[in-house]
Amino acid sequence: MPTKRTKMLNKFGGQLTGRFLVRYLVVFSVASFFFVFTYHSYRNSVLEDLLVKSLVDGVRSTNQECRPTDKIAFMKTHKCASSTVENILFRHALRDKLNLALPSGGNYLSRVKLFHRNSVLHTKWGHLPVNVFTLHNRWNYPETIALMGKSTFTFTIIRDPVDQFESLYVYMGLNKFYGKDFIDFVRALKKNKYNVTDVNRRAVGGLFGRNQIAFDLGMSPAEFDNKPLIIKEWIEQLDKQFELVLIAEKMEQSLILLADFLCWPLEYVTHLELNARKPEMNVRLTQDERDSLAKWLNVDTMLYRHFSQRLDDHVTNFNERNKPDWIEEQMRILRLLNSQVVERCVIERVGNEKLKGKFLETSNSIMGYLIHQNVPECEFYAMSEPAYLNIFRERMAQLAAVTPRNHTFTKFW
Repeated sequence: MPTKRTKMLNKFGGQLTGRFLVRYLVVFSVASFFFVFTYHSYRNSVLEDLLVKSLVDGVRSTNQECRPTDKIAFMKTHKCASSTVENILFRHALRDKLNLALPSGGNYLSRVKLFHRNSVLHTKWGHLPVNVFTLHNRWNYPETIALMGKSTFTFTIIRDPVDQFESLYVYMGLNKFYGKDFIDFVRALKKNKYNVTDVNRRAVGGLFGRNQIAFDLGMSPAEFDNKPLIIKEWIEQLDKQFELVLIAEKMEQSLILLADFLCWPLEYVTHLELNARKPEMNVRLTQDERDSLAKWLNVDTMLYRHFSQRLDDHVTNFNERNKPDWIEEQMRILRLLNSQVVERCVIERVGNEKLKGKFLETSNSIMGYLIHQNVPECEFYAMSEPAYLNIFRERMAQLAAVTPRNHTFTKFW
């Protein structure tokens, strides 16, 4: 017995030519496929969003000692993934309407000299309170606290000193200053075929050179060859000045700890990797060459070992306050959140020469992002430092013009 459905199809088919019936069935099948595919894609996307929201809502900071603060000082070191962290702080400052420690021009609060608060106070917005300190400078803890206040949360980031120096050497074109390409420079160190005075010279008016991380953190080059015990004492003093030191090679753990210290949800530390060099610009060293360079970078090597252990201690404490492997669980969530940022915001990762306007960086040796600009928040993940500083300077100048110099408050905009 033919079914009701079969009778209806036979009747319908009798009204059409064979060719049209075939076309109809093909179109219907394709349409059905796309409906099912689109529905499942939409459903999976919605479920993933709900899953992430559920996970994030369940993992906000459990640190009972964390302290929300609008006073944050980040010591931005050179070539240590610090631009990525700085972008997080820029977004935080915009989101919470906080003001920056900002010089009148440029992107340095100090270069060769140690930071002094006058670089901020002697500006048209110098009478405004400072909430976020994040531009390049040479660290001077007393002056930073004098500007920001004793309640300021202080942190920095460091990197494996061999990789940091290689990145600095290539990025800054130090081959012209030292008269050798990077490999030849390292091999001369390895064979002890170098003039001590020559290799200890600093480029760009004294700004770049040996033990760059220690130099950024305030150590004088005259102290680089002190006895290890004296260097160790300096590092221990530095440890007391920073509540947290991030490690670039452990960026996910570092940012999770930062969020935990500041009572931030993980969404606040989502990010794109910024200011990274093109892969073909990287130079590979043998292990012997790495060891020779690490020995020459003696202070930075000691710094890295000390603060790598400190970060591991923080991770252990973090897990003990929650449950075993809690940091790994948070890392999975942060990766998922970051992947959503990429999916939502990034068209393509490209060389700097293909970027324009607010996304253009200062060197064509680095990578940037083509961004979906129709999604409002996306541009802030990839905007260059100069573009951010233009925003802050314009807004702070406007506020300063209408704010009496004896007026006190903690936020602006």
